[in-house]
Amino acid sequence: MTPPDSTRPTIGPRFIVHPDWDEMPHPRRVCRGLAQLLGTGFLGSVLLWMIFGGLSGAAGYESVLESELEQWSLAEQFLLVVLLAPLFEEVIYRLPLQRRFRPGLVALSLAAGAIFFAGTGGFVFWFTLLLAVGAGGLAFSTDFRELMDRRWDRSPRLPIYLVTLIFGLIHIVNFDVEWSLFAVLVAPLVVSPQIWLGLMFTIARVRYGWWAGLVLHAGHNGLIWSISSIAG
Repeated sequence: MTPPDSTRPTIGPRFIVHPDWDEMPHPRRVCRGLAQLLGTGFLGSVLLWMIFGGLSGAAGYESVLESELEQWSLAEQFLLVVLLAPLFEEVIYRLPLQRRFRPGLVALSLAAGAIFFAGTGGFVFWFTLLLAVGAGGLAFSTDFRELMDRRWDRSPRLPIYLVTLIFGLIHIVNFDVEWSLFAVLVAPLVVSPQIWLGLMFTIARVRYGWWAGLVLHAGHNGLIWSISSIAG
């Protein structure tokens, strides 16, 4: 285990290739780091949309997010997009992402996911709920906690990559699409902007803590919502 390196850059290709759990326990420039992540996330997502945006139309993806938001007032949109969505998503996807494996946090994130998908009443809801119950039960097993703690600490790549990919793919719900083999194959490219943003939120969560990831997520959503509201 390497000690946290407070001089390590917040943003860099190293984290993408070799993710780690290193925190910045006494960051001198938290605001600067979050600003860098905000700018990198925004510009990167725009670039990916410009590169792969044409694929979404070719594969039959039609965004329904704006039309769904139009039924709400501006105040309600702000509450939903800038406050509630980041809060729920950061609890669901990034709350357990820290050096120590804590099954209680995993159970809490899965329970929040079950609540989030409760409206669907389908397979995803029941599957997530069962996972939450299972994780809660495993929290009482000392042997399991010790085993997972060792593997979690040594292999951060798997949980970080998995969570980032799931976070991006779940945004497929923002589209209306008639599924075909081509639509399935290009799905990761269609949501590549969200995958990139999820990576930025993960860096903030790992380096600065969960609240920093939440602030960054809310800041990005607020920026996009403001631009969309002004443009509309």
